[in-house]
Amino acid sequence: MVLSERVFFTIGTALVHTLSYGIPNLILYFIYVNKWFAKYKIQGPDVFPEPALIRECIKDNLVGHLIVVPLAAYFGFPLFQSFGMTVSGPLPSVLTVLRDFVVFIAINDTLFYWVHRALHHKSIYKYIHKKHHEAKAPIGIFSKYAHPVEDILANSLPTILGPILMGTHCYVFWLWLVIRLFETVDAHSGYSFPYNPYHMFAFQGGADRHDFHHSHNVGCFGSFTIFWDWITGTDKQFLEFYAKKQAESKKAA
Repeated sequence: MVLSERVFFTIGTALVHTLSYGIPNLILYFIYVNKWFAKYKIQGPDVFPEPALIRECIKDNLVGHLIVVPLAAYFGFPLFQSFGMTVSGPLPSVLTVLRDFVVFIAINDTLFYWVHRALHHKSIYKYIHKKHHEAKAPIGIFSKYAHPVEDILANSLPTILGPILMGTHCYVFWLWLVIRLFETVDAHSGYSFPYNPYHMFAFQGGADRHDFHHSHNVGCFGSFTIFWDWITGTDKQFLEFYAKKQAESKKAA
């Protein structure tokens, strides 16, 4: 039996999405319960969300992975295809893939920053984004814990708009999903690991910034990079907090 391109895309996208989210979170689960790498746990090895909230997050995620994502992929495939996505065509060159990824990150960073920042406006915060901030000390699974409106506008749209507009190959889109989901799980992991590919350079975001965003509920609205936070100054409180934390660590050493 030969699957249609639409069904192939749907099954593949659902599998890539679930595995890219599930595998790093499974690894993090063992790290959490065994308290491994405790010195890298940003808020301390014993600080976690309440068990009831974790259970609610798991239920929420199961609905997303088993129902929402497959349906979105199936009904969204014609849109991807209308912009030139190919499933069975030849693979693009390395340069084309790199070009696409630069566009993906630029679009993701811009849309995520401004939508995320807007969701913090006092007039709408309690209706939408407050759900995501129920975890003051986030763990990896909370990267996908969000109100449906936020999930569409802040999570899904910034992630898929680049691949849609670029008419990228299906396999390149899936690779992007892996990188994007690993990034958001890492940002919510609660750990600031050394040699982390998502925080190797000064212009990158990372878990330190996003953990501060959850614990203090202010600033650091960005994703892959600090560009918009830097331009607008919305990471000022984080920079002051982090400098003080580093000074205290050096004094205690």
